[in-house]
Amino acid sequence: MKTIDFLLKTKSYLALVAIVLACFTLSSCSDDDNSNPTPSNMVNYSGNFVKSNAEVTTSASGTTTATFNTTTRELTFKLTWTSLGSLPVGMHFHDNGPVIIPIEGFSAILGGTFSGKATLTAEQATDLAAGKIYSQIHTVNYPGGEVIATLTKTGSSNGNPPGNGY
Repeated sequence: MKTIDFLLKTKSYLALVAIVLACFTLSSCSDDDNSNPTPSNMVNYSGNFVKSNAEVTTSASGTTTATFNTTTRELTFKLTWTSLGSLPVGMHFHDNGPVIIPIEGFSAILGGTFSGKATLTAEQATDLAAGKIYSQIHTVNYPGGEVIATLTKTGSSNGNPPGNGY
């Protein structure tokens, strides 16, 4: 009889512990829990400069890095280049062909950097996510373009891995 009483008390104790744990767990899951920060809306992109086409002979290199704000559609970018074959005469971003962001005020030097900002349209933002946006540097020797760098997603500050979409 003592064994049955002990088992009943043990089962009641375990049931009480389970109920307390369940209540504690449910009460800690509120909508206004601020322990996790709101995911960011910033997406990072980068691209390495390569020759613009097969006819170009160059040892130029460099990168384009950018951060895209998916809320404001603002693209903050930085171009870094070195060893151009001749002085740069034009820089800009293309969207699968047409120029969308002209760059003005860059230094006409064989190696340097330039930073800027631009606001993309909704269609351009979609093209950025699809890998259709690239930067290009035109030079005296290659007025059609010496080097290009296609922007690809490298990650986001909200922890999303690289891939399609922003």
